[in-house]
Amino acid sequence: MDTRKTAGPPLMLLMLLLGFPQLSETIYAPVLPDIARVFNVTAGQAQWTMSIYFIAFAAGVVYWGRLADHWGRRPALWAALCCYGGGALLALYAPDFTVLLLARMLLAFGASAGSIVVQTILRDTYQGAALGVVFSTAAAVLSLSPALGPPAGALLAAAYGHTGVFAALCILALLLLASSSRLVETKPVDQPPPPPFIQVARRVLADRHILASAVLVAGFNLLLFGYYTLAPFTLAQLGMPHWLFGASGLMVAAASGGGAWLNRHALQRHTPARLVRYAVFASITGSVLQWVCVYLLGDMPVATAAGLLLTQAVLLVAYGCAIPNVLSTALLTYRSVQGSAGALFSLLYYLAIAGGLGLVGTLYQPGLWFQPMVMLMVSLAMWPALRRLSKPL
Repeated sequence: MDTRKTAGPPLMLLMLLLGFPQLSETIYAPVLPDIARVFNVTAGQAQWTMSIYFIAFAAGVVYWGRLADHWGRRPALWAALCCYGGGALLALYAPDFTVLLLARMLLAFGASAGSIVVQTILRDTYQGAALGVVFSTAAAVLSLSPALGPPAGALLAAAYGHTGVFAALCILALLLLASSSRLVETKPVDQPPPPPFIQVARRVLADRHILASAVLVAGFNLLLFGYYTLAPFTLAQLGMPHWLFGASGLMVAAASGGGAWLNRHALQRHTPARLVRYAVFASITGSVLQWVCVYLLGDMPVATAAGLLLTQAVLLVAYGCAIPNVLSTALLTYRSVQGSAGALFSLLYYLAIAGGLGLVGTLYQPGLWFQPMVMLMVSLAMWPALRRLSKPL
């Protein structure tokens, strides 16, 4: 029977803790020009603060996931939030760019616990279909970040510069620490000490179900972050105003949140495996429609832009529907080492996302056709992963 454990932490608090890493990153993006000006570095050097963030985030996922199995979920999360707060404070008073890079590493390293430790708590607390529903709620919460983070960051940057954003992150860290006092420990009391990390790693890397799940998570995230990477250039080639891309964050939030809402209701009638297959098929269909828009409407800029945004919404609905099902079922056989196995699973798809975005940047060619091509290639690459799952989702 799919029921929640009676001693589970408040769901709203878990959603807040799960969403804050993405919010804290999207709120930072608008201050990049200010960072370049204040610290007297180039725009490319300012973007290092973004790259180094994802590297430290991936490392933190492994560290805090392992600690969650050794120390427990609550102490690992508290330690991570202290690290996050220290990074925010260091960034607020950073005297030079080198110190700012170090601060960004600490911020990312601490924030990663909001992903891995909270996912582990959810897997401790919910089982079966209930876990899929909760991850659908999480996907809806995460979809708000593109709508809230950049506008909030832009307002803070306009009023206070980059220090306004880092001060807000300091306050966020304090609020999260205070709120997390309500957390209860969810690590099973009878859980034995975790086996050596290398033993868990060998098991995970030999598990075709885990590897296929990582491909699917990475693929759907590339549909999202590939849009952030390519759409500004595609819309500029169409002569669209700069504000259109910023406003499209509302479309991203609505479409991915709508997919999560759709998934919650569809789980009453369909298995997670079937919904993931539908989502992959929808992403392929949406990518083909993007090609059609470019081919048929390329000489009508406004119509082409509208078509690209509408077809991208199809991809994001698929994202919102698929991600909860893959995340909720990937580690069903790893309950005794959920922190460590979840850390490795997350590391696999974070590295795949970083590699995919790097490849897109390296191979980028100006032209309206490039964005639809990337979306179609990513969508097609996910299809074989469905066939490689060694057991049903």
